Amino acid sequence: MQPFFTYFDIPNLGLPYLSPIMGGMQQCDRNYTYGPVMRRYYIIEYIISGCGEYTVNGHVHKGKAGEAFIIKPFEVHLLRADNNDPWQYVWVGFSTELELPEIMHNNYVFDATEVSDIFMRLADGNHQDRKATDYATALFCLFSRYYALQKNAQKEPLNSIDKAIAIIKNEYATITVQKLADRLFLNRSYFGANFKKKTGKSPKEYIDETRMSAAAMMMTELGYTATQAALATGYSDVMCFSRMYKKHFGKPPRKSIEKRSPKGGSIILK
Repeated sequence: MQPFFTYFDIPNLGLPYLSPIMGGMQQCDRNYTYGPVMRRYYIIEYIISGCGEYTVNGHVHKGKAGEAFIIKPFEVHLLRADNNDPWQYVWVGFSTELELPEIMHNNYVFDATEVSDIFMRLADGNHQDRKATDYATALFCLFSRYYALQKNAQKEPLNSIDKAIAIIKNEYATITVQKLADRLFLNRSYFGANFKKKTGKSPKEYIDETRMSAAAMMMTELGYTATQAALATGYSDVMCFSRMYKKHFGKPPRKSIEKRSPKGGSIILK
């Protein structure tokens, strides 16, 4: 399919809890890259066909047809279409005062087959004939469908270690081992022993490795300086960050910057 792009702004409805802002649909070319960019609002993108990569907070998430990914406010992200099977997706941007459904809150990329009909209604191409309230209705349907699925799900809840890993991936810049243990209502020593038993690493080692991986991505892909990467990953002391980075990768941050991708550049705020 030939690449195409459609974009439209949605008039402000002044809704108090959930309001659409913008939307669009795109068939990407091979290896099409967008970003790094930062938004002031949420965006949900549903992958109609193909696949690609969604990089956020230094982590690369792969997405394929039938899945959706969420872009959260003020998080630097980068989209890259697959070289062999570039993705086509439809998206809607929105603001909300509601709590995100767990599937959106806990995951950046998630299975959206249960709500694919809602997204496909936004992808029918009749953008000019649709009203702003149609998008608001679709968003409310999306949230209410996920709330219902969340309430009725009978699957076993995440155990404490899985919850800890999810928290680290989302909050690595600010989380500490003590905060993790407190949030999970566990004794720190007990929590640390069980975490290492399951992952082979202590909680601190896991947090440090997550921070280092994020920092490397920020410098090589997103154009961050060592100071910017240090602050973004929770290090106020740049020298301490440099020592940790060299210990983890065997080279100082400047070596990663020297090998920066030519596509790395300034962050755009939209």
